[in-house]
Amino acid sequence: MMHAVIRRLPLTAWCLGAAALACSCGTSNVPVAVSYTQYTVTCCQNGDVNQLYHPGEALVVHWIVSPGPRTASDVATTLTLSATLQGAYASVTTLKSGASSAYTLRAPAVTTTDRSPAAPTSVIQLPQDLPPGYYNLMTKVAMPDYSAGGGSVIQVTG
Repeated sequence: MMHAVIRRLPLTAWCLGAAALACSCGTSNVPVAVSYTQYTVTCCQNGDVNQLYHPGEALVVHWIVSPGPRTASDVATTLTLSATLQGAYASVTTLKSGASSAYTLRAPAVTTTDRSPAAPTSVIQLPQDLPPGYYNLMTKVAMPDYSAGGGSVIQVTG
């Protein structure tokens, strides 16, 4: 009896191996669903705009990164973030009227992708001789085929 069991072991092992091979070959043709998280970037934290600034300080724009829709594409989209400060205006009404400004200050452009969960910052260094008043902070997120932006009022005091 022991002899019969030992003789069947190689045949059983061969059958199990063939079955495993057949199963693995069948699943290799089934596409695996892979998806990637895209992130959206918007401006900015409330503390960036809801405070008084003084000449010589740095205005730091903390960009907000939020998870967006998932995509099957493994190609990241480049995002260029920009921040510009224009002024000085005597009042918010004058700022919103579209009057020309005496000062334009720009943060260096920040480049990231829609796959990065890291929250970047933009920095505008305010000159020591910057006059007090109201300034228009304009921000923009640019992609190769689309851009979106906004504006906030910043106050600089003497």
